[in-house]
Amino acid sequence: MGATRDKQPWSLVVWIGLCCLGFAVAPAPPAAPPMTTEEIAAIQRGIDRIVESTRAWQRERGDLGLPWDQATGHLAIVIDDVGRELHLFEQLVDLRFPLTFSVLPGSVYAAGVQLRLRADRRRPREILLHLPMEPTDAAQMQAGAEAQESFLRQGDPPELLRAKLEAALDRVPTAIGTNNHMGSRLTPDCDAMAALMPVLRERGLFFLDSRTIATTCALQAAQAAGVPVLARQVFLDDDPTPAAIAAQLDRAAALARQGPVVAIGHPSPAMVEILRRRLPELLAEGVAVVPVTALLRHRAVAPMAGTPAAVAPPAVAPPVAADDPSRQGSGEHRR
Repeated sequence: MGATRDKQPWSLVVWIGLCCLGFAVAPAPPAAPPMTTEEIAAIQRGIDRIVESTRAWQRERGDLGLPWDQATGHLAIVIDDVGRELHLFEQLVDLRFPLTFSVLPGSVYAAGVQLRLRADRRRPREILLHLPMEPTDAAQMQAGAEAQESFLRQGDPPELLRAKLEAALDRVPTAIGTNNHMGSRLTPDCDAMAALMPVLRERGLFFLDSRTIATTCALQAAQAAGVPVLARQVFLDDDPTPAAIAAQLDRAAALARQGPVVAIGHPSPAMVEILRRRLPELLAEGVAVVPVTALLRHRAVAPMAGTPAAVAPPAVAPPVAADDPSRQGSGEHRR
């Protein structure tokens, strides 16, 4: 038995050697037959059809926009409260502008809307986690669909705050950043904000401060933790009437001509109608709708509206004044 086992490796070596010899002496494969003129023309026609189909799709259905350096203004529009319904959501997705969608982790359609937003690679849409945070009016956390959310509360210890954030991110795994849902009680708590930011840093995410209250600490906490951060400058629909939404959108566009702007809105028939009508008009005037991350990428060369270029920080948007009219109104459910 021992002698047989000793011979087996040599047999394998001999077999491999014979295979190599066979490959060495085998004749070369025959050359591929040359393509005929007709075959080359057929391939070219196929390529031409693909190119024309792509161009036609872009003309009829592709996103509309301008190169960054050709636009006279840059406006990022974030749609909050995504995942609670589908009809208005689909209409907003169908707009030919790169809106950003912030998904509520406890919403009934949270998984489905993420799949929908990722389905068309030709029209990518950025996704945020819309993180529920405690508002000043605690009763709002139990009103209607809000009862399905796990709110981060001011009394939660740091480890519980981080656990809730991790659980929310697990429900919105496609998120590239997060912004606060409500939060007028929690965001002024600097210790709570400081406890959350390392989680975002470890995951490579940014924070968008919705600024539901002027005393928020989120910007400072993110900056201290090395987390890229932006701030909302305009709420589009604190007053949800069409005329008020249109006025706020025009205000956001005017600010965007001074520097990049983040505006936040919510799904509604009026929001869909105003954006559908006004965004092409604003584009014709030179104001481009851009993804939120475009503002982060271009921050060094284009400070946010209202921030002097000489003191523009590399990763922090300017605060919004406490008396900023863009945050006044009746939208208590967003605080």
